[in-house]
Amino acid sequence: MFDFSLKFAALTASNTALIVGVLTASSQAQVREESRAMVLLRSLPTLSASHSVAIVELDPESEDFGKIISEVEQPELEHPLHHLYYSPNGRLYSTGLDPKCSLAEIGLARDSTGAPEVTGIQCLDTAGQMVGEDIMWTRSNGTEYMFVTFMGGLGQADGGTVGVFDAQTNEVIKVIEARKSEVGENAPYILYPHGISAFDDRMVVTSTVHPDLATGVGNTVTIIDLNALEPVQTIEVQGEMPVGFPSSPVEVLFARPSIHEDIEPAVLVNTMFGFETWSIPYDAEAKTFGPAEVVYSGVQNGTAVPLEFYGNDTELFISHALPGVVKRYDLSKLPKLVSSGPDIVADAGAHHMIFFTTKSGREVIAIQNNLLNLGDAKANDPTDVDFIAGLNAHTITVHDLATGERLATVNFRERYKKGVDNVEGLFGAGFVHHH
Repeated sequence: MFDFSLKFAALTASNTALIVGVLTASSQAQVREESRAMVLLRSLPTLSASHSVAIVELDPESEDFGKIISEVEQPELEHPLHHLYYSPNGRLYSTGLDPKCSLAEIGLARDSTGAPEVTGIQCLDTAGQMVGEDIMWTRSNGTEYMFVTFMGGLGQADGGTVGVFDAQTNEVIKVIEARKSEVGENAPYILYPHGISAFDDRMVVTSTVHPDLATGVGNTVTIIDLNALEPVQTIEVQGEMPVGFPSSPVEVLFARPSIHEDIEPAVLVNTMFGFETWSIPYDAEAKTFGPAEVVYSGVQNGTAVPLEFYGNDTELFISHALPGVVKRYDLSKLPKLVSSGPDIVADAGAHHMIFFTTKSGREVIAIQNNLLNLGDAKANDPTDVDFIAGLNAHTITVHDLATGERLATVNFRERYKKGVDNVEGLFGAGFVHHH
């Protein structure tokens, strides 16, 4: 706090406005921003007109819980922005489902009082790559790049690309593409890539599903050599078929010692339609991958549609859209999944999450409960798709991190007539390991 006591005696009536402005800015600076989140909101056809990017208060102890603090709408987009990511130097990016804006940089600044606000959205040139999904920053031959998975690739039925972008200028450096129909029998290929993770000079991307949810479904992960920026191996992760589709690997985590010194390197993969988590051991010295194996079966454990990997300093959290739970594991025991506490029971579509402390110092986890934010035919919503429509509660639930107790819920469909596509901590607070 500034000490204004010596200033007051010398000020005249003409300085009153200045005093008020300074005190307002000082007071604003004391607002807790740790519990505020960046949220991507999605228009629901029968309820709201446009998608938006917003800052929302999520502290259940705040009188502003669930309130939108700042918002920028996107009436020009048919499909919304999808996943938020902060670069190592604090710039905010989002992938997008609309071919007109498959990758964007989001302006995040402070107004004259010091309050954070969304200032705008700049869609970036992707060299024709469509339907952006996940982003990560890592090095290739000593240079740091931004890597982005594009599930729609350049538009082909068996497409999918990984875009390599200059981390400072956002310029496309290379499009990594290897279509199964063109690479030849038994050659590595990239198909509908979604999840992405890396360790040393090896990157792994998943093969999930064609963006139209009908043309094709994947069941592999592909290894990319970060020296050559080319795929070198494709590994199948196909087991149970509880809904009759290929496994559809979605998110992936390259478990590695930089996350925790006791971790044995391995690739962990969640299969959306297989309901499983797989582990692929990695020999870092030989740069070889061992046989893939199932380390968690949703069929056996009564869960379905595993999605995200998140973590803090001691635990790994995996969200399961059905019945809507987040399971937790001892980070130091990876790649083995050793339970570290009770399941956190959220809502249908449990997906992304952030971590923070409340005003009183209580450690909490906030969970976004939506898969694709598609609608429900019961509400006369034309975006209904069987099975997936039931995975959208349109809520963010806040829970005590230690016990899993639900402390509060904000229903975006009821309160704002929109769905919630993604949640991320404001200014990058909220998690340690993501994917």
